[in-house]
Amino acid sequence: MPDKNENFRLSYQFFAEKLRTGQPFTLRELSEYVGGRWKEITLKTYLSKKWNGLFAKTAQGYIVDAKNFIYDEDSYCRMMSQSRTKSEEPFKPELSENIECLVEKAHEAAILAIDIYNRPMTVFRSQGFIVMMIIAWTSLLHAIFESEGIDYHYYGKDGQPVIEEGDQKTWELSTCIKHCNKITEAAKRNIDFFTKIRNKIEHRYAPAIDIAVLGQCQALLYNFETLLTKEYGAYYSLNNALTIPLQVITDRPLWQTENMRRYQTKHYQEIREYIDAYQSDLAEDIQTSQEYSFRMYLVPKIGNHLSSSDIAVEFIKYDPENPEQFQGLEKQIVAIRNRTIQVANQGKLKPKDVWVTVEAKIGKRFRQGEHTKAWKYYKVRNKAKSAEGCDTKYCQFDEAHQDYIYTQEWVDFLTNELSNEDTYSKVKSYRGE
Repeated sequence: MPDKNENFRLSYQFFAEKLRTGQPFTLRELSEYVGGRWKEITLKTYLSKKWNGLFAKTAQGYIVDAKNFIYDEDSYCRMMSQSRTKSEEPFKPELSENIECLVEKAHEAAILAIDIYNRPMTVFRSQGFIVMMIIAWTSLLHAIFESEGIDYHYYGKDGQPVIEEGDQKTWELSTCIKHCNKITEAAKRNIDFFTKIRNKIEHRYAPAIDIAVLGQCQALLYNFETLLTKEYGAYYSLNNALTIPLQVITDRPLWQTENMRRYQTKHYQEIREYIDAYQSDLAEDIQTSQEYSFRMYLVPKIGNHLSSSDIAVEFIKYDPENPEQFQGLEKQIVAIRNRTIQVANQGKLKPKDVWVTVEAKIGKRFRQGEHTKAWKYYKVRNKAKSAEGCDTKYCQFDEAHQDYIYTQEWVDFLTNELSNEDTYSKVKSYRGE
């Protein structure tokens, strides 16, 4: 006697064929297809419950709704199951308890990594992201080894399990990638890059590495998502929980950047040297691989009318086997690359910009009062609102706004002069007119 699961599979095959051909069907045809084992009352119950929304009623019968019938055979059978656990999450793959725990740990760690990276006020974004992604990758590879029956535990010379803090020691990520044949060489080098940089960033204050490793971070995440969904299905896709973060500015304010550099120059330089040395040893095909460092263009998408611009951002995956697809886009990108448009007072600074920048560079108080004494001490302008008497190398009068603006040369000059303690004291105590 056929079981219910066989009826489910037969009905799925029936619906899949009707979806492919677009032909309507009757309940009698469906009943006959499953060998008459489903009576009309059973089918009507399914229509109002399990199949609600999957079909459209027409004069000829029922038509499968392509928008709502999104199941493969396994997920359809789980949806039809009387088990509440299976029917409520039909797309969740059936895994052993241990594998499911590892996969969910990997998924959650990756979500946390992205959350840390995308928070606007996070300072240690790269550091937090890297640590959590290493946990995510380790758990994912352990799940794969578990699925394939590969023992990923350490054993001593006597053949006994190595125990650490009461638990059997498992392979760390660097060992895992040596035993995994499902990752490309470029992806392995990307992981290796981060496993080696992790210890460096855990003990250093170096948020300036964000820009230096952005491409590698994106590749680390992209490779993880690809392997996760390939092995355990779209149910665990990170796309289900994420969106594209909104962008406000492209660079830190100058004063913030300068202050950061003062505190992290040494630490950043050590990590920067490691990054440069590591990448210099890579083969060219690894360096240019999107699986080692993900590179992208952010190009404004212009729509001629509302319906053509419903999707604000589109991701175009680069196919190395078909480079011609990007030729047209490359031409467009070249056409819109940085173009300087002449604007009034371009490159000039307001007084406050001068104070903040100089103070950050010299590490001593330099506010409005000190700046006023400085332009008087060095006689770069007059008190009156006039262009007369301005040393245009350092200061210019803006006639339209009736105020003064300053040049980068003035900032550089003050930084150099006031770095000398004696000169700084003379300027600060200046009382002349």
